Amino acid sequence: MAELTRDQVLQKVKRGEKLERADLRGVDLSKATLSAAALSRADLEGANLESAVLRKAALKNASLREAYLAGTDLQEANLENADLEGAKLDRANLAGANLSRANLEGASLAGANLAGARLSYAQLGSANLTGADLRGAVLAHALFEEASLGGVKAMEADFRNANLRRAMLTEGDFSRASFLDASLVECKGARAKLPGAILTKADLSRADLRQADLSEVDARHATLVDAKLAGAKLTGAKVAGLVGTGAPVADVQVAWLDTSEAGDGTGRISNGEIPSRLSGLGAKLEAVAPASRRYFGRGDVLRNATLTFEPDARVEIDSLFENCSIQLGEGTELVVGAAGVLADCNIAGGGSITINGQFFERQSPGIVGPRELVVSREGALVASVEQSTETTRFRFERGSRLRVKIGKGKNGKPDAGKPDHSAQKGG
Repeated sequence: MAELTRDQVLQKVKRGEKLERADLRGVDLSKATLSAAALSRADLEGANLESAVLRKAALKNASLREAYLAGTDLQEANLENADLEGAKLDRANLAGANLSRANLEGASLAGANLAGARLSYAQLGSANLTGADLRGAVLAHALFEEASLGGVKAMEADFRNANLRRAMLTEGDFSRASFLDASLVECKGARAKLPGAILTKADLSRADLRQADLSEVDARHATLVDAKLAGAKLTGAKVAGLVGTGAPVADVQVAWLDTSEAGDGTGRISNGEIPSRLSGLGAKLEAVAPASRRYFGRGDVLRNATLTFEPDARVEIDSLFENCSIQLGEGTELVVGAAGVLADCNIAGGGSITINGQFFERQSPGIVGPRELVVSREGALVASVEQSTETTRFRFERGSRLRVKIGKGKNGKPDAGKPDHSAQKGG
């Protein structure tokens, strides 16, 4: 039960008192005026905040699980890292709000105003954003797996590196939005509007893009394997390095495509050349196909496995790996997501490693020969690292949990027994 009544909360806010870490579970604050309230780390689980005014409120790290926030005014509120799992935010005003790294799994934001909001690294798996306003929102690296974004207004939104696997995008307006390096595998984008969108290096394998407007999209080095394109508009699309559908393409509306590597219109093709370019069957490509992409999602568990990834691949892990050995090809990018845990594992090879989750070595050295090793502020690394013959680039963000030994052996060869230096930080 809440430790404060509604009237006590309103009085404290009126006097400018802080309510940080306050127990407000289940409290009824509907239609309350709480502008600029200091509620960081407060527990508002199950609270009723319907139509309340929380403009510029400080709710960083607050718990709002299952809270009722329909029609609530949260303009420019700070909800960074807040827990909003299962919350009801239908028609809420979140324009300009900071929702970076917030947990919105299964939340309902139907018709919500998120224009200009920041949702980088936010978790929106299975969330309902039907009809929401996402114009100009920053959604880079966010997780939208199986989320509903049908009918959204997302013009010029930033979905770089976002995971929209199996997301519903039907009839949404994504004009000039950026999906650079995003995963749109199996997304449902029938009749979606994407004119001028950036789809460079995006993975659209098995995506349903029937009757979608893809005119003038930048799809250089994108992947369309098994995608459905019937009735799609593609005039002016940039397709250098495109990996085609792998099957005959018919019934598309396209006058010409730009095959120039620079995307400057100097390599136009039309008529009979277009079907082979979109399908990849018999086409002579000017650029090498993009590297393979592998994603290991939440809930998956892999034990006692040995995995080898080819050069320049991109691998994302949000799963639990136990007692696994991973060999990275030259230039491979390995990202351990916020939900990823590599327990008793080892990684070797000249790739780039980013740890947003957790890595614990099986035996020393746990990481051998990386070109780059980054641990974000949310990440945890317990391992010995042997640098490659070339100097490894390290970046450990403030707040990361580290217990690391770094070394290089004789003649530039790794040698776990004689580290050059060590960095240790309790987690």
